[in-house]
Amino acid sequence: MTPSGGSWPAAIDGEAAARIARLMFYGLLAIVLMTLDYRGHYVESLRGLAWRALEPVFVAVEAPFDLGQRLGEEMRDRHELMDRLAVLERERREREAELVLLEELREDNRELRALLAASQRIAPSFQSAELMSIDLNPWSHRVLINRGSRDGLSPGQPVMDIHGVMGQVDEVALNTAQIILISDPDHALPVRVQRTGLRTVAYGSGRINQLRLTDLPMNVDLQPGDMLVTSGLGGAFPAGLPVAEVESLSRPVGEAFARATVRPVARLDRARHVLVVDSPGASAEPEETGTEGSGPDSEQPADNAATESTP
Repeated sequence: MTPSGGSWPAAIDGEAAARIARLMFYGLLAIVLMTLDYRGHYVESLRGLAWRALEPVFVAVEAPFDLGQRLGEEMRDRHELMDRLAVLERERREREAELVLLEELREDNRELRALLAASQRIAPSFQSAELMSIDLNPWSHRVLINRGSRDGLSPGQPVMDIHGVMGQVDEVALNTAQIILISDPDHALPVRVQRTGLRTVAYGSGRINQLRLTDLPMNVDLQPGDMLVTSGLGGAFPAGLPVAEVESLSRPVGEAFARATVRPVARLDRARHVLVVDSPGASAEPEETGTEGSGPDSEQPADNAATESTP
């Protein structure tokens, strides 16, 4: 049933026309605004203004959290620093005690030298050099350095890195020098077992990470981990330079001597910079007697035949 006079369809048509007109207006307005924003970037400007207006609010909200985080980090850093200071203070006291003991030992050593009329050890000096090339022959462990005769080098001088003995100068040119490594099969180095004072000779094995001790008595007191240092015999190497660490000891049945394999402490295959000992440290200081006795007849048999290099 419809109202009299047919007023509903007319009212509906008028309302729909108004809605369509508003929709077209809003659509046109949106197109105009997008065109203006594309050309003038007004929306970005308004967004920037809004962000600058709201930024203090965000800062105020984040401030307590940032403050708490900074305080936590500062407290943690403070505790770490206090712990580190405690460790350093303890180490300082230990070093001071060690220095006191060393000073006492130095005084005792000075008195003993005076009693024995022994000369002081000559402190060696060094000059640095850099590796230039490596001999590719697997049976010849030799390297070339950028120092030569015009730098004062001469055959026989010891060469070492920061860890220990590497070898010695073999051949010298004007600006370069060839170094024979202690692992070369033609090299032999008089050494001393630091723990017992036993003297022997370390021979190159042809392997970059291994030396051989072949002239050991069958009842030798030698253990894995023992440190070998230069004995000073032969006059080329100063006494006391670290050479190698004992890895294993074998006593073959039916043979006259025990054998040991040792690992060089120097980085023979990785060192790039080396030190050449200028003053070989010819020392008149007598070696520790230890288990060897004090006379020449009590030396190990291998010492008399040992040479610093047997090229």
